[in-house]
Amino acid sequence: MLKAMIHLIVVIFLVQVVVFGKNTYNISNLPVRGCETAVLVLAPGINAEGNFFLEEQCWTDFAKKNNLGMIALSYKTLVNETDSGQNEWYYYPNSGSGQALLDSIRKVYGKDLPIILYGFSGGAQFVSRFVDWCPDRIIAWCAYSAQFWDYPQDGRKLTKARGIVACGDQDGLRWQPSFSFYYKGRMANRPWIWISVPNTGHVRNPKLEEFVRSFFIEELGIWHNRITPKNDVLADISTKNIIYDARDSNIALKCQFRNFKLLEQWKEIQRP
Repeated sequence: MLKAMIHLIVVIFLVQVVVFGKNTYNISNLPVRGCETAVLVLAPGINAEGNFFLEEQCWTDFAKKNNLGMIALSYKTLVNETDSGQNEWYYYPNSGSGQALLDSIRKVYGKDLPIILYGFSGGAQFVSRFVDWCPDRIIAWCAYSAQFWDYPQDGRKLTKARGIVACGDQDGLRWQPSFSFYYKGRMANRPWIWISVPNTGHVRNPKLEEFVRSFFIEELGIWHNRITPKNDVLADISTKNIIYDARDSNIALKCQFRNFKLLEQWKEIQRP
């Protein structure tokens, strides 16, 4: 009993409930330490409670080690999807969810911290749209296993932050839309990495998330001027071979990596 109480005290988190129309925007967070230089936002599947992220040591250790705040989303749309326009759902930032997140960050940390995001399924929908809705605050992001993607309209300001688009190779309804979104972005020379996670359906994947954290560390170092970016390493997404002449292949069929270490880690989880 005592152990359980101590555990609750250690992981105690703030819950904020914001209601906007038919959506609710609840968040939970690790206790504020005062040294946060950015915030990690974790978004679970559609209408899911994100509190479980606060119990996952891989993410909490990552946040603490890198002086990150950590917020888990529990956003919900309180109507059937057939009852309202889909763009009213919380995974569209302009429905109110985007501003709700920015308001929560300011309320929790007392300032407008830069943002790193990881989202799965419905959370990936939110992440992929939010990064271009709030382009200047984004350090890096990953959207994993969404079924529906929207590419911003021409002329809209886009984030320059690097991102990962990923999907399990056995996630039947989502793989093709995910790859199509990645392909369109890369054809526009957006700095995205594609990952087709092997032998994986519509579930989270520990090896993928380990790579995502390694990717975030590199982008954090560059954002905070601790790392000087060097020439990217290019690799073919099918053969996983290094490309030495970028003119030799379709830009959408190659990913760019900050260094060889990330490239080698990607090779372990990328299925051609």
